[in-house]
Amino acid sequence: MIREDNKNKVGVYAWVNKVNGKVYIGSGDPLYVRLSDYFQPWYLKARYNLYIVRALSKYSMANFSLAILEYTDSENLLSCEQKWIDYFKPEYNLTPMAGNTKGYKHTQESLDKIRLAVLGRKHTEKVKLAMSTYRMGVNNPFYGKIHSENTIKLMKDSALARGTIPVTAIKVEVIDLNTKITTLYNSIREAAVALDSDIKTLLRREKVQLSKGVNTPYRKRYLINIKR
Repeated sequence: MIREDNKNKVGVYAWVNKVNGKVYIGSGDPLYVRLSDYFQPWYLKARYNLYIVRALSKYSMANFSLAILEYTDSENLLSCEQKWIDYFKPEYNLTPMAGNTKGYKHTQESLDKIRLAVLGRKHTEKVKLAMSTYRMGVNNPFYGKIHSENTIKLMKDSALARGTIPVTAIKVEVIDLNTKITTLYNSIREAAVALDSDIKTLLRREKVQLSKGVNTPYRKRYLINIKR
């Protein structure tokens, strides 16, 4: 959503600590690329010397709000950022002067390290929970907005391309053949967690069951019935 809302835009953003009220002002050209850095574990590790990065790591994103303060253009970006720095006097900024890394080029060694880190990165459960919590309600950058028809079409096409469409409010019946206990779960996700599995695996099994007409016990122990 951040990518779609800020694609091809230049602007100034703010991180606001909901615990102590401290603020960080930054800018991006393009904006969504800059914002995406904060959601990459490799970036948080590489830029731990930054006050705002240390604060995000300490308090977690669940305790921060992200705000887009103003859209502008490349020529006026720094003056626009300086205006907001002068207004907020942000505690997390290391300098009272606006500045960005526009025009800076990474060395090939740095690019190789970043590429390897990105290809091999996996979010921990703690990070996933923090990101999920952070995006709820008014903290969600899309809160109170409506997708354009074009965005909706892109989201549908993307979902179809993945081969599965997220489904909610589905009951899942799991019969343990060893204990003879039947458990009814309120969602596929809940069943997947209980079985130490994942949603895609259960959906693939359902597809095979429907095509073959046979419900084969999962792990030779569990009979799974997804009730739509």
